[in-house]
Amino acid sequence: MGIIYPAPFLEVRVQFLDIPPTVGLCAGYEGGEWRCARLADHLFQWLPYAALSQDFQQAFASHNFVEMLRVAAAHIYNTKKTASRGELGELLLHIACIEHVGTVPIVCKLILKSSSNDTVKGFDGIHILPAGGKYELWLGESKFYQDPKRAIVDAIDSIKAHVLPSFLAAEKAMILGHVAQDVPFRSDLVKLFQQQTSGDKLLEVAVFPILIAYDSDAVQGHTSVSADYIAALKAEVGTLKTVFMEKSANANLRFHLIFVPLKKKVELIVHFDKLLEPFL
Repeated sequence: MGIIYPAPFLEVRVQFLDIPPTVGLCAGYEGGEWRCARLADHLFQWLPYAALSQDFQQAFASHNFVEMLRVAAAHIYNTKKTASRGELGELLLHIACIEHVGTVPIVCKLILKSSSNDTVKGFDGIHILPAGGKYELWLGESKFYQDPKRAIVDAIDSIKAHVLPSFLAAEKAMILGHVAQDVPFRSDLVKLFQQQTSGDKLLEVAVFPILIAYDSDAVQGHTSVSADYIAALKAEVGTLKTVFMEKSANANLRFHLIFVPLKKKVELIVHFDKLLEPFL
């Protein structure tokens, strides 16, 4: 039995198909207000699908949903306040790759947190994208920042650190024991993650999706999804893509950029915390 995900919410507002492929996803507006609470609701609905194992996800039902949500919430964080809530960026990355690219998750790092409020090390999302009898390995990085330009710089630095041979070897060892039986190309992936296989082989099939969720001037300056808003967002995302290309010029890796403009990061945190609080 396949996993049935929540209905899509974020919509593509901006798309650039050149290299690197770039998309801008937005929650939109309702009654003249940016849909902050609705986005928080959507993230909360996705909790079990990002913070529970596949077996738990398939067992999720009306008779046990409270228990399952408590387990999922414990993998996110178990305090009522923290400064950054970077896990929301990881949730957004997980959602965007599945909904808007069609990837299949191999493992979500949120599942592997050994205790509440652990920092997730390594790639934030590990997915596979089957394509024409072959596959791409999607190794994601997410940044949930107020300042998108700083987020871009930090994301590039993280990716560069993660593809160093010593770090990549440790990451492969971690992933190897978590490839579910029904993941596409499982035998190929298991071989790829074995220590006997050169990390260069992994990089040959790797794509690095980078999700930047940020406080957006375009979102803050409008009250509806109008032509003016779309134009402002396209210009904003285009500028950020140029910044990324300048900062990553020597990386020699395949990237896929996902921008999620927010009105205010702190407001989204407040709404999400209110939903999560009963399960902590």
